[in-house]
This record gives sequence, C-alpha cells and structure tokens, in this order.
Amino acid sequence: MPAHCGWIPLHATATGNPRQLRWVAAPDRLPPLGIVQHAPGRLGALLKSGLITEIVVRATDILITVGTTRSWRELGDDIRTALTDALVDPAGWRVEQSMNSEAQLTTLAQELLAGPIGALASSHGGSIELVSVVGLNVTVRMSGACRGCLAANSTLRDRLQRELRRRSGIEVTVVPETPQRQWYWVSSCAR
Repeated sequence: MPAHCGWIPLHATATGNPRQLRWVAAPDRLPPLGIVQHAPGRLGALLKSGLITEIVVRATDILITVGTTRSWRELGDDIRTALTDALVDPAGWRVEQSMNSEAQLTTLAQELLAGPIGALASSHGGSIELVSVVGLNVTVRMSGACRGCLAANSTLRDRLQRELRRRSGIEVTVVPETPQRQWYWVSSCAR
C-alpha cells in the first residue's frame, strides 16, 4: 500500500550507534515486540538484502540498524517510506517474540496506562493503575469514576487486554483488583 494511503507519523532519533536509528511511532501502530524476522513490502526487501541488518520492535519505538555498505544519509528516506508502508500492514510482520519476562510486560502495561488507555479513563473522571504482573496475568486497580462503572470491564478487555495481546503477541489476561473488605469492630459497650 503506498504511504499516502495510510500515512503514519514517525520521528527518528539518533542512538549511541551511528548505524542505528530509533523510530518513534504511535504505540497502537507498532507490531509485536521482538526481533523482526520478516517485514512487509520494501522494508522486508531491505532487511532480506542486508542493507538493513536488524529491526527490533520495542514498547515505544523501533530500532533499525543499517549494514556497513551504506549509510543513513543514503538510505534514510527510503527506509522511512518503507517503514511507514510496513506499519500500515500489521499482518505482514513476522517477529521473534522477546516478550518472555514479566518486566517487559510490566513496561508495556505501564506505557499503555500512562498513554491512550489512561487518557481514556481520565477523560471520564477515573483512573487505571497497574497493581501487578504475574506470569501472563495483569492486575489493575480501577478508581474514581472507573470504579464500579458498567463500561470498566469493556475498557479492560476491549482496550487494554486487546492492545497488550496485540503488542506482546501472547495471550495476556487483564483483571481488575479484587478490593479487600475492610472490617471495623464496633464496641457495643457504652462508657
């Protein structure tokens, strides 16, 4: 698909490696986390040819490393266009999943809660806070208007859980924290 049909804003920044650039895109446009084995279209062709030696998808960005035969000055515009086109085709990516640790899943959940999912909750007068990540289970605390809201479970399942699954490539389950009951002892003795 040509870039003009599905334009995605990208921002490139330098890294400590002169052969590598960090490409920042909206998190909902990024493929699953990990090392890219195959990318769609021209980006995949550049990777297969060795002009790009590595593509790594992280929680908030994509690291692309070029080979030693060409420079970013020579390939930059072509890679930007190829990356934009590839991001429009999420089904065309094959990524070696690196999402195998709770720490990585925690980072991804925190990013989503600090970003679009948290903004949605906040816009309705509530908030969603990460409580824990244990294995593939993500527990969150709903507060403010989110606590007891009829749409809260839908937000967790249809927004947060779906996005975590899409980005991590694993069957993550998001559950709300079960509030602990508070017991208060009332003395029946009058003084």
